[in-house]
Amino acid sequence: MIVITLGLGMGAFVIADWLWPLQGVPVTANNETSTDASLVVGGKGTPLRAFSDPQGIWRYPIRVDQVSDDYLQALLGYEDRFYYYHFGINPASLSRAAWQWLRHGKVVSGGSTLTMQVARIFYPHARTISGKLYQMFRALQLEWHFSKQQILTLYINYAPYGGTIQGVQAASLQYLQKNASELRPAEAALLAILPQAPSRLRPDRHPKRAQQARDKLLDRLKKFNLWSLNKVNRAKQESVAVWPLFRPMQAPILAQRLKQQYPQRSVIQTYIDENLQYWLTDYVKSYAKAQGKEISTAVLVVENQSHRIKAYLGSADFLDTTRAGQVDMITALRSPGSTLKPLLYGLSLDDNLIHSQSLMADVPRVNSQYKPQNFSKGFSGPVSISEALQRSLNLPFVQLIEAYGEQKFANELAHVGQTLTLPSGVPNSAMILGGVGINLQKLVSLYSSLANKGKVYPLQFTRNEKKREGRSLMSEAAAWITYQTLLGVKPPTTQVGLSAELAPKIAWKTGTSFGNRDVWAIGVTANYTVGVWLGRPDGKPMADKLGATTAGPMLFSVFQRLVSSNENKVKHIEQPASVIETRICWPDGRDQKMVKQGCDKQQTAWTINGVTPRTLNVDGKDGFFNPEMHAVIDEISGMRLDRFCQPLQEKGMHTRLTESKSVYLWPAALESWLPQSLKQTSKLPPYSSKCLVQASVDQQLRIVGAEDGQWFKLPTSNTISNYDIAMDIRLEVEGATGTVEWYFNGNIIYSNDTYTKRGNKLQLKQLHLGKNQIIAVDKLGAIGKVNLFSK
Repeated sequence: MIVITLGLGMGAFVIADWLWPLQGVPVTANNETSTDASLVVGGKGTPLRAFSDPQGIWRYPIRVDQVSDDYLQALLGYEDRFYYYHFGINPASLSRAAWQWLRHGKVVSGGSTLTMQVARIFYPHARTISGKLYQMFRALQLEWHFSKQQILTLYINYAPYGGTIQGVQAASLQYLQKNASELRPAEAALLAILPQAPSRLRPDRHPKRAQQARDKLLDRLKKFNLWSLNKVNRAKQESVAVWPLFRPMQAPILAQRLKQQYPQRSVIQTYIDENLQYWLTDYVKSYAKAQGKEISTAVLVVENQSHRIKAYLGSADFLDTTRAGQVDMITALRSPGSTLKPLLYGLSLDDNLIHSQSLMADVPRVNSQYKPQNFSKGFSGPVSISEALQRSLNLPFVQLIEAYGEQKFANELAHVGQTLTLPSGVPNSAMILGGVGINLQKLVSLYSSLANKGKVYPLQFTRNEKKREGRSLMSEAAAWITYQTLLGVKPPTTQVGLSAELAPKIAWKTGTSFGNRDVWAIGVTANYTVGVWLGRPDGKPMADKLGATTAGPMLFSVFQRLVSSNENKVKHIEQPASVIETRICWPDGRDQKMVKQGCDKQQTAWTINGVTPRTLNVDGKDGFFNPEMHAVIDEISGMRLDRFCQPLQEKGMHTRLTESKSVYLWPAALESWLPQSLKQTSKLPPYSSKCLVQASVDQQLRIVGAEDGQWFKLPTSNTISNYDIAMDIRLEVEGATGTVEWYFNGNIIYSNDTYTKRGNKLQLKQLHLGKNQIIAVDKLGAIGKVNLFSK
């Protein structure tokens, strides 16, 4: 009869289980919880941002083995000592609770098991006999479908702990600021009793009441010999002192990005360095405020060898709407200014277009629609490509990208997964000066190749991501030479409290986009790559903001923090065997052993396997420059002859003796910047008067009206501003072919209130304090130059 009854009861239960199945219980086969709520945590497991479920609750799901043994002993000792022996219902406990209720007319003790409490969490019911029966049915279902470990996992993750938090891990971090695995006995007991009356016993609001309940549990643990008397007494000596509840909100933009990427994941674990992230959050907020209204900033820190994101600041202040704080400026498309120059430098090294000391021309561009200017005043004439990179000169890099190929450059970046956005859809020379779109994340990925032997790796955001192979952007040798060249960029002079000697040794580059809309600083060490951006998210210009003076100090502050917290981890990038120091010659550009004549100036260059390409033509698209020129010289007069000269006859001689002489010249566009001994007029004799056409060998124009190096000192009444003085200087060019173009401190001149231009004449109405460079260029490329000074 008993067997039949049990069989009928079991059959009824199976039918009921089929009719009213468990739904909404978030337990997976591997004992991990899944939930509508999710949490983004840092590298050490500290919550960064919590996303609540539809009821506004947030939690931090963990496994049973991630909770302290003291907590589990206190929990089971208090709630359900026979948890592992019953089938969801403890008849003895229910009988005792029913008897006490009948005897006293009220509830004296509960008869619920831990499984029944889990059932009530997911299936709330009224405190009635029918409600209790419903709870018991659901408890039986839980025991039928899930293991004891899974049910316990549900309790420790979904038990209420006051406010909007559920689960022991979230409570431990909120109230005690530690993981549940680190709980001391007194703390474990406190959290074990809290779910019974989370509002009445909240330790942040009712510490005395919570302590009384905790001590009652401690007495119970001693009574049943679960804890020793000594352990209980020590626990009672601790007062209840907790932190107020708060909602985690660190790295909010990164957290939002990862939440959208992994919507089904309950815990998203990043590699964020919590201490660095917290410090950066405060530092970036204050720094942005000091820069002015509406200005935001973004900072990205990557660990080079692991490619892990260690800090992610997408905006200056997530809650500041005046700075568009919820816009992620790490992924926003912006103009990179000059930050692409080091990449072209490295690629050109591999392409055998340059070595580290290749001669470049920082001069005005002739017969070209694209005429960029430098941020520095004026033009520098002959410079090495490394100096041009360190000083961020624009003209040499326009020369270089035309030689390398604009489309080829865009293709190389796309090959490593960092595609540029081209406004016109077609690459052009302007791209190397910022005429493209890219974001901070891509720039940091590209720069990290300098510390990774030229390879670009996908950045690692979360622990579940598989590490992917990198793609080679440039050779290890080219990456090292580029890195060493950028180490030579001077630290920002505006870095408060940090001398050049104490500043971190960083390979770094800045960028400023057109109209000062974006300012950048990207830095690399062996350990880290850091990217900094500042600007207005709506793209409005920022007056007087430059990469070097605005973003640079922030970059060095971040690295200073990294260095101080990782003193024993500083590494160095080893020089590859293929990088060879070689003595080269200007103007030819090649190894001095290959240059038999005309080695006017020697430089020590880093080369790849000793390859020393010739100097590029000023117009980079026309290949390499050949400094050798053959001149026909009259041996008697020493004058130069050419095909326009008539046959020369003198009394007593039928022919005139001549010789062909090899002369090694510098590019004509550099004439105005060369010392007299290197000019063409010093290396070549003038043409013979017998020549019918006088060829122009002096590529310099003469500017009259002021002497080169002349100083102007006027009364303070002439001062227009802190930078300008009123003047009236009238200049004119002699010997020009066609109409000339005028440049003032590197900027092409158009008539306005400051300048009046009429043909080959120029009237200057003001000068900057200090040095002023005025250049005139005719249509054949001849250049005239004067430097004027004012004080």
